[in-house]
Amino acid sequence: MKIYILGNGAMATAMALGLRDLYEVIVVGRDKEKLAKFAKFDIKTEVYGQIYDINNKNIILAFKPYALKTMSEKLSGRANNCISVLAMTKLDELNCIDAKNRICAIPNIAAEFKASITPYFTQDDDSVAKEVLDGFGKSVAVYSNDELKSAGVIAGCSPAYLAIVAEALANGGVKEGLKKEISLNLVSGVFASFSKLLEHSHPALLKERVCSPKGTTIEGVVVLEECGVRSAFIKALSASAKK
Repeated sequence: MKIYILGNGAMATAMALGLRDLYEVIVVGRDKEKLAKFAKFDIKTEVYGQIYDINNKNIILAFKPYALKTMSEKLSGRANNCISVLAMTKLDELNCIDAKNRICAIPNIAAEFKASITPYFTQDDDSVAKEVLDGFGKSVAVYSNDELKSAGVIAGCSPAYLAIVAEALANGGVKEGLKKEISLNLVSGVFASFSKLLEHSHPALLKERVCSPKGTTIEGVVVLEECGVRSAFIKALSASAKK
């Protein structure tokens, strides 16, 4: 099966790299020079031109959300499956694209490593779309535009939030005397360990398992609560969801 990714930015690149061993991926853009980077990955490219034929194709919309209407005027024919990864774009806004099935999805850049968690919403047949989304990680169906908006913030924005946490922990290790390479390596390993633990335990229960009476962990947890870390994350998610 061929997958046409319309766009060549960071998210488009991550998806192309994640899917290239499963499908024939073609990245479509406007600028030949920007598309040239895909040659080293043996990923095919095409240029839009004045009109681009999407008839019977499986397409992923990965350009800037504000360009949806303009881009739709360049597309001719009826696509089989149209998967949009345009942030904060509602399902009915995809009506400007002629397609048998329309799907809104919000992956994250871990798609490059087949590790994206991708919520999606559709009212059409999602069988092909789910197969594609699962190709670069794991997909989760939601059942309304509002749910997709909230889920998309968690899935799409959280890597940036957690990058701040990772950097802060690594900096803390340096403050306590560790070489920065050792500290960052430890933090990376902890994130990998935590993801496995989270697969088998609720966060609250996991925290309780690590905290022992008058132990070192509970001392740190108390400080985090005093600093309002929990409310800061909730406020960050709400702020992102308002965009």
